[in-house]
Amino acid sequence: MAKGYQSYRGRRALGTRIAIVLLVLILLAACAFMFAQQNVSYGDDGRIYLELPHFGRVYLPMAPPPEPETDEKEEDAPPPVQLVVDEPEEPEPEPEPEPEPVDLFGEHHLAELSSLPADGTALTQTLAVQGASGFVYTVRNNAGEIFWASPTGQKKAVKTGEEETERLRALCAAEGTLAVARFNVLHDSYYAFANMKDAAICQAKGYVWYDNHSLHWLEPEKELARRYVVGLAVECAQLGFDELLLEDLCYPTRGNTYKISYANNTMEKKDALALLLTELRTALEPYGTKLSLLLTEAQLSGEDKENSGVDLETLLPLADGVYVQTADPAAARAALAAPSEAEKWPELVLLTPEPGAEENWCIPAA
Repeated sequence: MAKGYQSYRGRRALGTRIAIVLLVLILLAACAFMFAQQNVSYGDDGRIYLELPHFGRVYLPMAPPPEPETDEKEEDAPPPVQLVVDEPEEPEPEPEPEPEPVDLFGEHHLAELSSLPADGTALTQTLAVQGASGFVYTVRNNAGEIFWASPTGQKKAVKTGEEETERLRALCAAEGTLAVARFNVLHDSYYAFANMKDAAICQAKGYVWYDNHSLHWLEPEKELARRYVVGLAVECAQLGFDELLLEDLCYPTRGNTYKISYANNTMEKKDALALLLTELRTALEPYGTKLSLLLTEAQLSGEDKENSGVDLETLLPLADGVYVQTADPAAARAALAAPSEAEKWPELVLLTPEPGAEENWCIPAA
């Protein structure tokens, strides 16, 4: 052996000892396993124990059984507990007392007819279906067309023959039925065009004025216009109508009104309207026919009365009733009740179409 070199045994001796220890442990484990195989038993309750001589039965510890799998879907989860608190019940509001009925023309529930029934029996059935006690029929519209065989009306304006006129007369005579004629007063394209100078509202150069619907108007200050309207109203009374519902008893407010010339007028608009209404009352008095005004909400509130000429304090004392279709009955009543100094004041009749039947005029208490 060369000088300076020696064999190294430390690492080999340590590895040998570790191998011997591992071998002993393996042998012990094998012996323990063989011993356990011979002495391990299971009880009736499923517990494991060793049957050892001199020691008896020794139970081995067991791991807790796994929890059963659960379906954690939201719909299988138990409902949350809700705390219910009893709230005090609010007292029900007392119903408003029903207003007293208007005793102007008896029970007010009118059905507007777009065409005439065949006879009195058909009329009775129509009114019964709608629960109405009377009817409204348009005898003169805003173009000036006339729907009875008028002998004095402008020839081109008359749209109805004698047969239908007789049927209308029979319907007006039906017992216990209120017959109301819807009569447009000053909105007229036939007589106004044929008599521009003496009956129509005209422009500065004398040509008849037309509104935003290209329709003409009569000038109530002009005597010929008043005479024509009064004559037609008398014919309606002679047909047997109980009431004339006057529409457009006013001056025009829509369209190019700045083109109208009032230079030759000698009275205020409200006075001209009052004069016409007075002549109508005088002419219809022998027939007992009532006169009522069909007003818009704007007219009833006095809005734009300088242009329309509709002055409540002037016109209402001359009328038997006022019809207005409004969404605010309280405001309508207040407007009508404002000028209470008048000796005679008409009743307010509120027009409210029944649901789904806009042609029906249900007239509730005022």
